[in-house]
Amino acid sequence: MSNKETKKNILQTTDLTRVYHQGETSLAVLQNVDVAIKSGEIVALVGPSGSGKSTFLQAVGLLDQPTAGEIMIGGGNVDAMNDKQRTKIRRDKIGFVYQFHYLLPEFSAIENVVIPQMIAGISKKDAEIRAKELLETLKLSHRLEHRPARLSGGEQQRVAIARALANKPRLLLADEPTGNLDPETSETVFELLMDLVRQQGIGAIIATHNMQIADRMDRVLELKNGHILSY
Repeated sequence: MSNKETKKNILQTTDLTRVYHQGETSLAVLQNVDVAIKSGEIVALVGPSGSGKSTFLQAVGLLDQPTAGEIMIGGGNVDAMNDKQRTKIRRDKIGFVYQFHYLLPEFSAIENVVIPQMIAGISKKDAEIRAKELLETLKLSHRLEHRPARLSGGEQQRVAIARALANKPRLLLADEPTGNLDPETSETVFELLMDLVRQQGIGAIIATHNMQIADRMDRVLELKNGHILSY
């Protein structure tokens, strides 16, 4: 990837606002949030529980419609897109990793990584090659045929990371990806995630409560009172 490509914004929000209404009460979780994430950049998103981290990730991941503001992904404005177009952007350009792995229990590790590729139109043969490559990079070559129930928590989360990166997204959104793991396993999974994201050269936003992890990323965004502070 050239320096010019690396410096391009993969994600940009302008005046992003999300207000929830309950009866006569309104709660502004996000208020005029401006964020720019470059390709190849790994950014931490921090803030106390309830500060809006998940709301922000759902909005930029096109899983929730913001109340106001603009979202640009890969240089394209997604606000005017219909549901079909937004679904295509989510499938082709965005990878998601959650606190819980959400693997398909009836399928093996490699099948869980192959399936989203085949949905995107990749041949089974090519999907299996890509899946095996990712899982081997995540040190799971000995677990390819194991179903989730036979995997440890850390192994399940590594399969989830491979699945998120299977379709070669340009943006990775991770919501407390090591939150359910013990400290030692959390460290292992985080290191593998960081290494793989850097190898792929994609932009990433990783929500976390762990400031030691956050400080090891390229930049930290803090959500406070609906606003983003950057340092």
